[in-house]
Amino acid sequence: MRQGQAPVADVRALPVPVRTVPGETVTCYLARLAEANTLTERDLRLHVTDIAGLSPFRPNLENAGPWAERLGSLPVGHFDREARRNAMYVRCQHFAWQPGNCTRCGYTQQPRTACRRCARGASTMVRSRGGAVCNHHRRWHLDGVDIDLTRHPDYAHAERCLSGTLWKRGIGLHTGELQLAATLIEHWARDAKPARRVADRMADLGIGELGRDTVLLAAYPEVVRLTAVLTDLSFASYLLSSRFKLAEQVWALEAAVVTIMQGTTTTHLHDIAERIVARGKAAVETAFSMRLNAGCKRPAALEKALVASSQRHRICLLRHLSTVRIQIIPYTPGIAVPRNRTVVARGGLSDAPLT
Repeated sequence: MRQGQAPVADVRALPVPVRTVPGETVTCYLARLAEANTLTERDLRLHVTDIAGLSPFRPNLENAGPWAERLGSLPVGHFDREARRNAMYVRCQHFAWQPGNCTRCGYTQQPRTACRRCARGASTMVRSRGGAVCNHHRRWHLDGVDIDLTRHPDYAHAERCLSGTLWKRGIGLHTGELQLAATLIEHWARDAKPARRVADRMADLGIGELGRDTVLLAAYPEVVRLTAVLTDLSFASYLLSSRFKLAEQVWALEAAVVTIMQGTTTTHLHDIAERIVARGKAAVETAFSMRLNAGCKRPAALEKALVASSQRHRICLLRHLSTVRIQIIPYTPGIAVPRNRTVVARGGLSDAPLT
């Protein structure tokens, strides 16, 4: 127990308990608990900071879960169980750098606004498994927006894919793969008209064009479908392998986009696809030359090197390559691969800006 920390059993519960939203953050739960008990959010935050022994300078209330459970009359260990249930699949040494639900290295994705109906009208943040759509109420709830999607069942199908197949690949809303697919579709739409189904959907949602700020909402089903294609082991390994020509790989990436969007290739799409493939192949070459550590010239494990290189170059597709399907370039010692804890702590970084 830290200095100044009050035993959880000695903390008295507040008179009015509040039910949690699945995956809700401790910070937002305490804010709703304060409102229900006619307290100011600041007063309750200071109280929890004091009893939990947190630093008064920018205290992280997510570390005060046991005390929040006691104050809100929640079952013991509620927030820890929620964190384990919603933990992302990570790549770490415990799973040979393949996606796994590691209990030691797993983490929850970044907070996002919860569905207003799930939260019974309250405004709160959650870290639950999934993406931007509530399949229970058929609502879009990302960034505080509440949009009815009852007439668009393809959003529910996309959400099930994201929270199922893609989730087990270590993909979430902020890991970069969805943003990469959205960028490809947005560049394609600069010179092309969307298919009828997308145009009708945009008209129903009141969206004028497929721009950078609207592409995820307007083309969410297509973005998720393209993400599933790009992160497939066979496709990603072909796309960034050194045994194939750049022009062939760029054509394959363009073909994936235009097939899903039911259109033809465009100049903007070709340019962005060429940059993505060229950067990815350069990052693969870096991974092939990574040393085991700074004092050793032996090659590092390729699985770990690919994850480290994806972080160094900010290329998320490297996390989805198959070391069996890519050609091994002759090894020449290069930079040292970071330590395990450094690679795990960095997690899944999104791609660097391409425009």
